[in-house]
Amino acid sequence: MTFFAKILSYLFHPIFAPLYSVAVLFSFPIYVNYKLPQQFINFIYSVVLLNLVISPILVSIYLKRKGIIKSLEMKTTKERVIPYLVSAILYCVTFFLFRQIQMPALYLKFFLGAFFAIVVLLIGAILSQKISAHLAALGGVCGMLYSVSIVTFTETLPWLLLAIIVSGLVASARLILKSHSSIELVSGFLLGFGIQLILFS
Repeated sequence: MTFFAKILSYLFHPIFAPLYSVAVLFSFPIYVNYKLPQQFINFIYSVVLLNLVISPILVSIYLKRKGIIKSLEMKTTKERVIPYLVSAILYCVTFFLFRQIQMPALYLKFFLGAFFAIVVLLIGAILSQKISAHLAALGGVCGMLYSVSIVTFTETLPWLLLAIIVSGLVASARLILKSHSSIELVSGFLLGFGIQLILFS
């Protein structure tokens, strides 16, 4: 049971959320996607992969080697402060870069929401309040899917149901691993979902 819980935690680690979120967004049959050239889409994927996936991983590995964090799982709030700060900066840089190249506002809102969510996680970590980043990321994805369906009148229900199911499975996995309490998981999900809902409304 613990083995599968760890697999789920790794597969749906919040660091991968922007990558699969962008993939889902680009898959929707909405007018915005038809206007985007493939070269532009490839550039977005490259920036997301480099700035929001590879760079944070490298920073975390560096922090572990320096002894600043004990493990890549960062079980204590103290260990999460610097990684959250780095992620917030990288999301901020990525947001302004995407705005500079005139990325559709629909997609920009998702990255802005993710930035705000990380800032809240950072403040929580500084105040020794542990909030689930896994569920914040998945809540953000659910909020994004729900909001996109309302704004663009696009059928996102299958994706939304899948995201909700995955959220439940990951929440269960985090409980099995004793990484979070129920309150920390629920607060994380509501944080991610709520911010996306507010930004898209």
